[in-house]
Amino acid sequence: MLRVAIVGGGAAGVLTAVHVRRTKPDAQITVIDASGHPGTGAAYGTNDPTHLLNVPAARMSAWPDDPDHFTRWLDERAVTPAESFAPRLAYRRYLQDQLVAADVRIEIAEVVDVIPGAPVRLRLNDGRDLYADSVVLASGRPRNGMPDSLERAFAPVLADGADGRIVLDPWAPGALDALGSRRPDSVLVIGSGLTGVDVALHLTARGATVTLLSRHGALPRRFRATGTPTDLPHLDALPDEVSLEQLREALAADLTHARKAGADWRQVIDAIRPRTARLWRSLGWEDQRRFLREDLRQWEVLRHRMPPTIADAIYDAIDSGQLVVEAGEVADVSLRRRGVELVVTTSDGSVRRRGDAVVVAAGAAWDRRSLNGSPLWSNLLAAETASLHPCGVGVRLTPEGYLIDAAGNTVPNVVCIGSIRQGEEWETTAIPEIRSQAAAIAALLADDSREQPVRRVPSLVVTKPELTGAAASYAEGVRRLLAVQDGASTAFAAAVAEDPNHARAHIALAMIATERPDRAGGPDAVTGHLTRARAALAHGSDDDRSHVEAIATWCEKGNEAGTDALIDHLDRIPDDAVALLVLAPSIAFAGAGDALPDAWEYVEKFTGVHGEAPWYLGLRAYGRTEQGLWYDAADLADAAMELDPGNGNAAHALSHVHYETDAHGAGLKWLTDWIPSDGSTQRYLPHFQWHAALHELAMGDAAAAARRYHSSLAPPHSNGVRCLVDAGSLAWRARLHPDWVTPPDPMKVLNEAGSLAYSPQTAFIAFHALLVLAAANDPAAIRAINVPGATDAQQTTLRLIGEGLIALTAGEPRAALDYLLESLGGLPSIGGSRVQQEVILETALAAMLQLGAPGQAARLLSRHRASPGPQVTRGAVN
Repeated sequence: MLRVAIVGGGAAGVLTAVHVRRTKPDAQITVIDASGHPGTGAAYGTNDPTHLLNVPAARMSAWPDDPDHFTRWLDERAVTPAESFAPRLAYRRYLQDQLVAADVRIEIAEVVDVIPGAPVRLRLNDGRDLYADSVVLASGRPRNGMPDSLERAFAPVLADGADGRIVLDPWAPGALDALGSRRPDSVLVIGSGLTGVDVALHLTARGATVTLLSRHGALPRRFRATGTPTDLPHLDALPDEVSLEQLREALAADLTHARKAGADWRQVIDAIRPRTARLWRSLGWEDQRRFLREDLRQWEVLRHRMPPTIADAIYDAIDSGQLVVEAGEVADVSLRRRGVELVVTTSDGSVRRRGDAVVVAAGAAWDRRSLNGSPLWSNLLAAETASLHPCGVGVRLTPEGYLIDAAGNTVPNVVCIGSIRQGEEWETTAIPEIRSQAAAIAALLADDSREQPVRRVPSLVVTKPELTGAAASYAEGVRRLLAVQDGASTAFAAAVAEDPNHARAHIALAMIATERPDRAGGPDAVTGHLTRARAALAHGSDDDRSHVEAIATWCEKGNEAGTDALIDHLDRIPDDAVALLVLAPSIAFAGAGDALPDAWEYVEKFTGVHGEAPWYLGLRAYGRTEQGLWYDAADLADAAMELDPGNGNAAHALSHVHYETDAHGAGLKWLTDWIPSDGSTQRYLPHFQWHAALHELAMGDAAAAARRYHSSLAPPHSNGVRCLVDAGSLAWRARLHPDWVTPPDPMKVLNEAGSLAYSPQTAFIAFHALLVLAAANDPAAIRAINVPGATDAQQTTLRLIGEGLIALTAGEPRAALDYLLESLGGLPSIGGSRVQQEVILETALAAMLQLGAPGQAARLLSRHRASPGPQVTRGAVN
């Protein structure tokens, strides 16, 4: 007798059970469901009769060969669909009836592990083991899954306890009923898709005023019966392997073709449905990840549409003022008295929204975090029985649905159904797809003559050959350099020790010494490394020569000439990651001046070269912060850190996103967790501590900032240029802050910085030197600052800042204010991030408050935060 164990009692598990019973009548079938209520799952557990299926009843039969089965069932029970859309609770009863007829065994437990074999062993959370000849994993949707940005926003308040004011999973049993019983006057719902729409209707029916918040602020489109799906000549003509750009162009062409033929866009979208799996597989995994990041939201608005009666109710609620739909990203969450306050980032800046409660209805996917949050899937991944799909959602599976282990081997007797297959098929969450999968799995399990799969599946990720010796050391140095991690110079030094003729390792050491004279031996070291690099070119290739000479020009002649040389080199050799990193004004290798004002537009040109490489995603993320594109920056940073949690540029981008969007609670919590874990190897660790201290100051906790300064920023915790820029600027901010009782001693910073403070070679370093010298009350040193090669704009701005600082420390706030306000327009010429430049605004605000003008100070701050970001320059270590 065939023993089949089905893990999960939602729609996928039920449909699998009934199809197995039909194809194998004598099978012993066990459905293992932790809820004890098979047939409900997340989709059909609601008791609200206004919650409708979003697929017409005629398409919801459990049996592909009997399409009218569900509609007959409805007729027999006098259930009248609303314009062909049946209540979800009716479909739950339908599934339960099918399950009862299948006569299966129900086991109320949670499966926490599956050990392949003959038979397969299933470990339950109560300590028992079950055994089966075949196992079907019907995991449904993940519980409490949230996007990375939302998880960071909610982390601080969830750690403290939200007292029922925050509902993370509206479909958890009783969650909406419990919230409704509190009779909240106003509720903030995060997510404006179908789940958000259902939640909104449930709450407005109980008298609440609801605000739907989502990035795009768009509701699902209305369902209309528009006729048969159209032809798709352009999509059908695509080859088996395409780029995301080709797919977008073909879809646009088919939409135009349909419009000219008088067809509705819905007919095009509906026509894509049976083609989705083929189109999805035609994309490489890097383009699949890009689709999830760049196209998913717009696709969902078009693909998952509202039933007509639901759309009418939603728009009636909007017209009455009971429902508001807003576009914005939730950046921070805090509890206020008996309610919740959200900081929401919009296209115009940050706004605050308050409600009696918050419901997260943003949807969930089986991404890395959700998989690791599931006891079953985390154990399968840890044992390498399963492997995450490289696109970032789901796991790797054979076309039949069998698991693929970490070595690429097919796991016999363990097959998957439903949303866990999204990485392989994408369209795999609706009943039409799930019932087809269930029928196919039942046929597989019923075939006694079938051979168990043992084939090895090729990896989707191209692996590079293993390196040894100097090549391996150099590669490790480049990896650390691109991730902005410590140890790059040690690896490059190992490379030249193993091979004195390794020109690229020599030039990398010169590059590091140029950027970090405080750590790498200064100008003499640069000269020595350059000499050795050029000598080694006698043994190098033409590509090596181009690489070395471009970076040597940057080291010897500075930004302007170096930029030209690097661009010429990248025109010839576009895949040179090190050269692109040096050229971009991120946290690493940033010089002075404005030689490349369109730096981030230039970096974007290499998407087709570097794709989803985490260092490149992190670099792009930081570029988006410079451009003030906070949503994009967070998405790119999250994508980079999913692949490499210790990526410095991505973490730096997130630090700026949090600060600039007033997400101080979320930003501080994230940095506090990240710094000692994945961030512990960072090359610029004090800079991240500086970001954390700024959050603490913004939250009014000067004592915490002071502790952080002494434990992580004061010399010797930071040194050289980092000490001047981070510790020095924080020391000046401490002097301005009314609650920082004993500001740090600036002389310790000046002693550590040495000539960097008194003879700065760039305008950016001079800017920070002025702050520390002001904290030390040294007007003579301030006026003696002279930057060789500074532009007129830089010289003027530095002079105005210096005089303003001198006036403020001399007790002349009116004169200080005049100088400082005049300097604001020139700050972009100095370089650096808005966060760094904001210290001048804070100093001006301090002068205003001394003059007794708090209203004017508030208006100045508001105008500054609403203004566009500074022009991108190669201007600093940010």
